[in-house]
Amino acid sequence: MKFKYYDLLSHLIPGMVILLTVKFFYKDTLPEISAIPLLAIAFVLGYFTNTISSWLEGIYFFITGGNPTSKFFDKKGIWKVRYYNGNKIKNKLLAKLECSDLSNLELFGEAMRIANATDSSRLDDFNSIYAFSRSILTAVLISGGILIYSNPKVLTVYIIVFILFIIALIRFRQRSGYYIREVLNIAENTIDNSENKE
Repeated sequence: MKFKYYDLLSHLIPGMVILLTVKFFYKDTLPEISAIPLLAIAFVLGYFTNTISSWLEGIYFFITGGNPTSKFFDKKGIWKVRYYNGNKIKNKLLAKLECSDLSNLELFGEAMRIANATDSSRLDDFNSIYAFSRSILTAVLISGGILIYSNPKVLTVYIIVFILFIIALIRFRQRSGYYIREVLNIAENTIDNSENKE
């Protein structure tokens, strides 16, 4: 089995965050484990954290004001991640599909299909970092739950967990925006290049 950058970011690191939180608070009740089994346990924890994070993605978007795809097509992107060609690429995608009644999510699905057909390591990097930020957000939730459960009467713990959650949530939204912008840029360039060849 060959590990990829995506696996390292979206599985191992979030799993290690949760594992270290558990070890810190329950070290007296847990047996000593060597480094290699710990890495395996962290990877499995991260795998499940990544799965849960994909299930919670809709909730995360809801909390932050909805799926940012529409903001890229209909407005000028989101805070810190601007995009000024949304209407232009939207019209190009509608013309390519010869359809006028598709939702923004359906159009973004087509843009993703076009972008993923290109050989772009840059797009893979953006996707990996997006998955990582989503997994870290979920790891903060899980680790925060462990922290609060271990220290239910300490107000500082609630404040720290809340601040970390807000920071991770904002970063998740920004990283989703960077990924969406990259998909739309590649899709637009691909459509323009195919039109120029014709």
